[in-house]
Amino acid sequence: MNIKLSAAWKKRSKLQAKAVKLWAEGAKLRAKGDRAKGDQAEGSRAESAKLQAEGYKLRAEGFKLWAESSKLQAEGDIIFFDAVISEHGNIGLEWTNWNEEHGGYECRLSNGEVYGFDD
Repeated sequence: MNIKLSAAWKKRSKLQAKAVKLWAEGAKLRAKGDRAKGDQAEGSRAESAKLQAEGYKLRAEGFKLWAESSKLQAEGDIIFFDAVISEHGNIGLEWTNWNEEHGGYECRLSNGEVYGFDD
């Protein structure tokens, strides 16, 4: 296994782990926002409107975390792909074996090298 690619994969994995946590936080905020939005039918009109606004705000914060999560995933991929190109050129790769715990796949290069979450 290539040392440079292993280091790049580890950086990618750390960013992926942060991204998964942000995604989960975003999902919680969106769910909380949905509940607040759902509660809008109770109370006076002004209170209802306020709850709806709070719900939309929480949903927006959730989406913001999801966007940050996607950004971190992309940054990790760029680090790894730059290392692959630097070491092997424009070789083929395949994403296989979803890992639920890490929220990602392992990467198999066409030269036989495999980068997974146990590396």
